[in-house]
Amino acid sequence: MLLSFVIPAFQASETIRATLRSVFSPIQSSSTSFEIEALVVDDGSRDHDVLAGIVQQFPNARLFRHPVNRGMCASRNTGIHESQGDVVVVLDADDELVLEWPTVLGEILEEWPHHLNVCFSACRTPDGRSTVSDPNFSGMITFEDLLNEYHSGEYLPMFRGAYVRKRKYVDLGLRKSCGILSYLCFAQDAPIWATPKVMRIYKEREGGSVTSNWTTAEKARETVQCYQVLFDRFGDSYKKLAPRTYRTKLLRYAVYLRLAGEKGAWPAWLKSAHWTCMLETLGVFSVLLVGQESAAWIVKHAKRKGLIRQYG
Repeated sequence: MLLSFVIPAFQASETIRATLRSVFSPIQSSSTSFEIEALVVDDGSRDHDVLAGIVQQFPNARLFRHPVNRGMCASRNTGIHESQGDVVVVLDADDELVLEWPTVLGEILEEWPHHLNVCFSACRTPDGRSTVSDPNFSGMITFEDLLNEYHSGEYLPMFRGAYVRKRKYVDLGLRKSCGILSYLCFAQDAPIWATPKVMRIYKEREGGSVTSNWTTAEKARETVQCYQVLFDRFGDSYKKLAPRTYRTKLLRYAVYLRLAGEKGAWPAWLKSAHWTCMLETLGVFSVLLVGQESAAWIVKHAKRKGLIRQYG
């Protein structure tokens, strides 16, 4: 079986060696019969020459380049398009796989139903914390489950190769992925299989990572755009199948409007305020009362303290 690891890379020359080593080194001592290719997509980085030199050190790794920065989903789609694997794994350029990943993947492939196109593998942080809300959950995540944010969290996504090469990610032209749009589309085709088996070490974001500095005005504006498209495409589904989640997403949307310095935060709050999500309603009310910088400080520290969801 051929496995394709798709790895978007932006300013990732300091981390990509460890990522690629985690992909290739364990397979040398494994008894599994996997063949591997790694497709690294440089998304308009300034450190391209250094990145290219590192990738060349791994014989089964190929490097593709976007002349200008096109964003996470565009990079994933480039790698997916160039992939040939029976299974495609999407990995970040600052994450690593666990040492025993070939054995873990073999177990996942045995349990992953053949008629399902997408598999989510749970992740953990370097200090061993799970990044999913239900660390022991194994089973199907349906379209309605995703809408209601059941079994949420940070997963390693894997795909049947033939499926994802046709379907690909929804690309909004943003640097961040806005992954919920894509996964809702995938789940409309068939439920997503989720496994508690861990393949990926999800490192806390630092530096230039796409998920770092998420409260800045620039990144908040991208999140605002993501929410706007999400409501446009799936708003009716949320209202019908996940009304409470729809209200809490509107509340988050109001916060990001504030962080982005854009108009509309209070109308979004008024539209979503409801007794079924009273704590969230009051919390967002407090955030909207303060200025943009104070709001950023509040939500950043609330996330660190676990008062708001950390992953997914």
